[in-house]
Amino acid sequence: MAPKIAHEIAISGINGDMKTCAKLQLEYLQLCSDLFMDVNPIPVKEAMNLMGMNVGKCRLPLVELSDSNREKLALTLKKYNLI
Repeated sequence: MAPKIAHEIAISGINGDMKTCAKLQLEYLQLCSDLFMDVNPIPVKEAMNLMGMNVGKCRLPLVELSDSNREKLALTLKKYNLI
């Protein structure tokens, strides 16, 4: 859902640039945390829907993300210019 971010982190680690890798991981920590604020894949699917990917809702027994968590996730996605 954020391939450029994942690529930057992975390449810096592969290249042994641990300073940059750690910096990027800390920079995107809020995004990673918010993607696991509920049972996987609920927040990930919600993020993808908010980003316009239209992946639909989770199937039972999983339920939708709460309104407060949806708002928090949307703010985080905006912070990282993903929506």
